[in-house]
Amino acid sequence: MRLIYLLFLFIFLFGNSEQNLFAQSFKIEKGDTINRIDTNKMKQGKWIEPRGMVSFQGRYVDNKKEGVWTYYGVDGIPITLEEYQNGKKNGITIVLDENGQLRNERHFKNDKLDGLNAFYSKEGVLVFKRYYKQGQLHGDYYTYYDNGAMQEHIYYQNGEKDSTALFYNDKGATIAIIHYKQGKLNGMYKTLYPNGILRSEQMYNMGKSVGKYTEYFENSRIKITGQFHDNKKDGKWIEYDINGKKIKQTIYKMGELIKEKNY
Repeated sequence: MRLIYLLFLFIFLFGNSEQNLFAQSFKIEKGDTINRIDTNKMKQGKWIEPRGMVSFQGRYVDNKKEGVWTYYGVDGIPITLEEYQNGKKNGITIVLDENGQLRNERHFKNDKLDGLNAFYSKEGVLVFKRYYKQGQLHGDYYTYYDNGAMQEHIYYQNGEKDSTALFYNDKGATIAIIHYKQGKLNGMYKTLYPNGILRSEQMYNMGKSVGKYTEYFENSRIKITGQFHDNKKDGKWIEYDINGKKIKQTIYKMGELIKEKNY
């Protein structure tokens, strides 16, 4: 249904564009019903431009692409449809596979990605959905598993990861909660077991791990604990077994191993 809707949208846009083109008058120097060039050496009207074994077809107004342009494959089936205004991509672009199924939807403003960009698998499953503003990632970014379940949800601000990112397993359980600022890890980084039990927690400051690190068994007992300083292990690190018994102690000084002891 989505593909049918998009195709009807392009037919509508193309029809309107065609009416506007015929409303404009110009004197032809060469070309007949297609590939026309006027007396000012400008392309006008319908054009078919070969690109190897495929062709790109659409219309020009005063040497600028206008309306919907279509790439046709070697078998003559449309594979890409692009909307132009005043010679630049403005509006929606869709990419189809050999079976006519929607694979990619992109939106442009003045030749730059702006708005939704979505990609689908051959099976019609949404692979990712993201948003752009003036050519940069800006807004929500979603990726999905083959079964259609969401894999991650990240927010971008002016091309960089920003705010909270959530990661899920293919059953829908949250497995990681991560914070970003200006494209760098910043704030608490937590991982979880599929049942919601905390698995690990670590603080970051503008891309560098700092402070206490703790890793847990699924029974919530501590597995590993230690400290980071300026992205390096520092001080005492202790490992425990699942019953809470200490099994190893390691001493670090700014990332350098100083001493190690097994129990």
